[in-house]
Amino acid sequence: MTHDLHDSANAPDPRTPAEAAAEGQDALETRFKAGLAQAAYYSAGRHWNDYAPAYRFGRDSRQRHAGSRFDAVERELEQGWDQARDQSRLGWIEARGAVEDGWDLAPDDDADEVDVALDTPGPKVG
Repeated sequence: MTHDLHDSANAPDPRTPAEAAAEGQDALETRFKAGLAQAAYYSAGRHWNDYAPAYRFGRDSRQRHAGSRFDAVERELEQGWDQARDQSRLGWIEARGAVEDGWDLAPDDDADEVDVALDTPGPKVG
């Protein structure tokens, strides 16, 4: 019996959508939460719950706009932030850096790679 390496890539994800979302959120938290206060875009008095939707929005937007650069879709993202922000108190100006970090973290073309990339330690600063 031979094993084709591509078989596992084409296999359906055994996780429920809720499980996948929870794992993605955990990965975002692992990647960004500890260094949040040192991020260039951090605003004093804001908390993880303000920034988490921005990271998530950036990650998810990159997947929706595969092949596009952040600056090419930034205006569209700015317009979509009010709907995506959930309970975040951040306006676009405060959220933009976290959205871009989430965008930069997500691979352009393979959603299966997102969780691996999100587990890489350390925030992007600057």
